[in-house]
Amino acid sequence: MIPHGVQSYLHTLSKQKRLGIYKALQFIGDVHLMEDDEVTAVSLFTVALEGFTYMDVHRSRAECMIRLGDVAKKDGDLLKALELWETARPLFECSPQAKRVQDIEERVGGISEEVKEQHQKNLALLAELNVHAEKVEDVDSHAEELELEEEQVGLTTA
Repeated sequence: MIPHGVQSYLHTLSKQKRLGIYKALQFIGDVHLMEDDEVTAVSLFTVALEGFTYMDVHRSRAECMIRLGDVAKKDGDLLKALELWETARPLFECSPQAKRVQDIEERVGGISEEVKEQHQKNLALLAELNVHAEKVEDVDSHAEELELEEEQVGLTTA
């Protein structure tokens, strides 16, 4: 969220100057992203995204969402990445950015494959856990049988 003082300052500027400031924040975010400073980059992209949203600048909003989605994917948050990319797609479609829409399709397709692979791994792990659970049930059942036998032997000798 944009701090109130900064927000007030930006409202006093002309629309063109505000757009330039948000573009600069987005650019600086790109620089930080290239330097692997994701925390600062995410903060800058978020502020720029809020500004572009307020100004209703579709293309720049979508660009910020793409970058935030890329960071989310890198951090392993595939659902957040998909949400951001899917939200960016119609914004690019509103502006003449067919190539960017194709880029989103490729990103989403890549996530789909990763999710499928992870799902297969999870199913294999689940099957393995199920086998172990059956073995535990067998051991428990056998232990109960032994306890019954011990009780019966104890009753007959008493």
